[in-house]
Amino acid sequence: MPSPSSGESGFDKLYQEHHEWLVRWISQRAPSSEHARDLAQDTFLRLLNRPAVPDVLHSPRAWLAKIAGNLAVDQLRRQRLEKNYLELLAALPEAEHPSPEFQLELLQILDQIDRLLDGLRPVEKTAFLMARLDGMAYKAIAAELDVSLSSVEKYIAKAMLCCYNATYGEA
Repeated sequence: MPSPSSGESGFDKLYQEHHEWLVRWISQRAPSSEHARDLAQDTFLRLLNRPAVPDVLHSPRAWLAKIAGNLAVDQLRRQRLEKNYLELLAALPEAEHPSPEFQLELLQILDQIDRLLDGLRPVEKTAFLMARLDGMAYKAIAAELDVSLSSVEKYIAKAMLCCYNATYGEA
């Protein structure tokens, strides 16, 4: 297991050697270069939360691209959630609009749920949210995500365990 200092040097080396490449890679897929720079920074910030970055990676660019791709999926999901919320709010008669305090509380709860599920892979989060927020059946989720029914069951079980552990402590 690498020591913290080797993890830090591994991170520094990874950043120095691959940051600009990652920005270029994301730029080819992102709406703007500013968005690409932000997503690259978020990718490296995600790595800072790891115990250590290995000094030797067989495919560092593939690893970074996967992390950046997962973050992009998370951002799109959050944007979709926000868009759906705003559309729902716009469809309500003004007399039924929630108070600004309630809206803030709701957004804080959604952010808390997002952080709670932060340790999950994007496909696991997506399956859980499709089941819990959209009320989709497991079979429909499997079809939508193009995975097996047993995978969906595992994803949702893992997400529910995360929720349980966050609420009641480690099992």
